[in-house]
Amino acid sequence: MKQIEWFQDYRQHKKFIDGVFQEKDVILQNLKDEGKERIFHVLSFGGGTQSAHLLEQHFRGEIHYDYIIFSDTGAEPEFIREQVRWWQLRQKQVGNTTPFLITHHGSMERGLEEMLMRYILTDYQRFQMPVYCNSVNQDGEITPAGILPRQCTVDFKIVPVKQAARKAVLELLGLKPGQRLPKDIGFIIDIGFSLDEIRRIHTYRSPQYEYIRLAYPLVEENRTTDESLAFLSNQGFPMRRSRCYLCPFHCGADRGIGMDWEEIIREEPFSFLKACWFDSRLREVQATGNKIMRSIPYLHYSRRPLSYVFEQEFRILHQSYNSRLQEWEKEWKEFIASKYGLKIVA
Repeated sequence: MKQIEWFQDYRQHKKFIDGVFQEKDVILQNLKDEGKERIFHVLSFGGGTQSAHLLEQHFRGEIHYDYIIFSDTGAEPEFIREQVRWWQLRQKQVGNTTPFLITHHGSMERGLEEMLMRYILTDYQRFQMPVYCNSVNQDGEITPAGILPRQCTVDFKIVPVKQAARKAVLELLGLKPGQRLPKDIGFIIDIGFSLDEIRRIHTYRSPQYEYIRLAYPLVEENRTTDESLAFLSNQGFPMRRSRCYLCPFHCGADRGIGMDWEEIIREEPFSFLKACWFDSRLREVQATGNKIMRSIPYLHYSRRPLSYVFEQEFRILHQSYNSRLQEWEKEWKEFIASKYGLKIVA
């Protein structure tokens, strides 16, 4: 939120000045100039607050969308899934008939859990989460080493939305999944980043599809996250922030960003125990030296084991859910071995 102290209008930000992103009207005109006569407008719905703000604007006729698409990361807490269902019900109540699609990662359909299990249990090397890291220097001293890139949003949210939008239009035109779209087709996908999240914007062009552009309406409206929360609150709408249960950006409740481990512990106790399992196993795998990752990973911003940060809660939950956790781990090992045809290495 500190960026808001530095600028009050997105046009003042270096990313806009440098052309990292463009205004939606400019994007639309550029697509038309490229010969895109049929342009489809898509909302990438995250199930949380900012994209819900845009969704409600659509229901009120303030923004047009041809498709609403939610990409299930496979690691949403149940309260986010309930929130998605709440908005689907609201859509029916207001009589809106825009197709509301639910999709997932193209090859890892079980999402982030599958990616993590594949990373931990096999020789898979790609890691797509922003974990906090420590490094060890030549003298054996441990020092903070930053945080890995936040690739999960792109890979498990934005890219699946692009793929689902493309598939939907192919079906609309009576074409098969492997066929090319006509050259006059274009897409504008709205992403619910707010002004205080402008740092998360890296491009308005899709690296995967040259006919897809990304737009950021809340940024253009100079809306902050707090303003979206106030909008939802004033209407009596649900206000949970979209997140995965093991997201490293969870903080302590006292840090005031609306995402905290305490909420996961309170409302998703088994999910918290799974997060502790992943947190511990990632360091065990990293310590083998078999992964490209050289830094020591942590899910908690303090760079301490999650089970240590919440030691009492972990101990109680482990006693209550240990047998269930063992069954969950066994099921995953069987799934990974069956799907990838690889010998489990961990």
